[in-house]
Amino acid sequence: MTGSQKQDTQTQLLDDIEAFSLNGPPVPSDEPAKPVFTRDKLTFPDLTRLPPEKPRQAAQAAAERATVLIQNLAACSSAGGSAVAGNLLDRLKHKAQSVQNSTIQRNADEELKALHLSTSLGAAFHYLNDLIKQLNIIKPEVPKEFGFASNIIFSGMSWVEGAADFRMLPTATEDRLYETMTVRFRLAAARQLQVERDALGVEPLRKMLHDANITFQLEERKNKRSQIENGLFTIPCEVRAGFLIKADYEANDLILRTRNIDRFGMMEFRLQAGDLTQTTLDELAQLMLGQESRFLKLFRRTA
Repeated sequence: MTGSQKQDTQTQLLDDIEAFSLNGPPVPSDEPAKPVFTRDKLTFPDLTRLPPEKPRQAAQAAAERATVLIQNLAACSSAGGSAVAGNLLDRLKHKAQSVQNSTIQRNADEELKALHLSTSLGAAFHYLNDLIKQLNIIKPEVPKEFGFASNIIFSGMSWVEGAADFRMLPTATEDRLYETMTVRFRLAAARQLQVERDALGVEPLRKMLHDANITFQLEERKNKRSQIENGLFTIPCEVRAGFLIKADYEANDLILRTRNIDRFGMMEFRLQAGDLTQTTLDELAQLMLGQESRFLKLFRRTA
């Protein structure tokens, strides 16, 4: 230490002593520390282009930080694993530190798993969002025929329009995680289907069409006593379909629910984060386009 530094230290010490003699010891505040609120910097992305910072890059950076944390904790655990000599307080401090390290490591493990799920879901959204943009331009034909109620066939359809969207988990921090992503689309042909049902068959078909999200018009034919004799259903040849992928952070997996894809009705699958590969997304896209797909062979339905 130089002479100048010693003089500065002595001057600071004298100032502290004088302040202590005048004011006494500092009095701690009884009020709890007030939280500092900052404005949420999340902005809704322009879905016509990728965000400035890709979710994959942000997730990887956070995962690297968590990995370093786990490695440091492991080193601390191995270094502090030996018995601690000393008084009761020393042993209690060592035990408390061990408990804290275990808690931090467990939280870091859970954070890594959550980041993996969110990254997979975000990558799937960007792939499918881009895919749908191309389909909205190309409007390809759909070779798949959809059978309904045994004798109603929806065929000769083409892609009309579609959209993809996502939702983030609401949190108080800037570390946002994907919660769900959805895809909705419509297939149609420029024609209408007409189906006739007798009095007993009108209500069951009406309910089936409603449950399948199929639009229709019904012309009821009644007799002189105002009783329904039969009904004529006019149905646009179109299929409204879509699916949702939801991150289940408690179970550490993904839930895929489809509606009117490959067939009328609902299907549900459970996927792992590592299942959303490029191959899987291609197979899912082919399935929703009515093309040959191995998706239903690769993944077993849970509902």
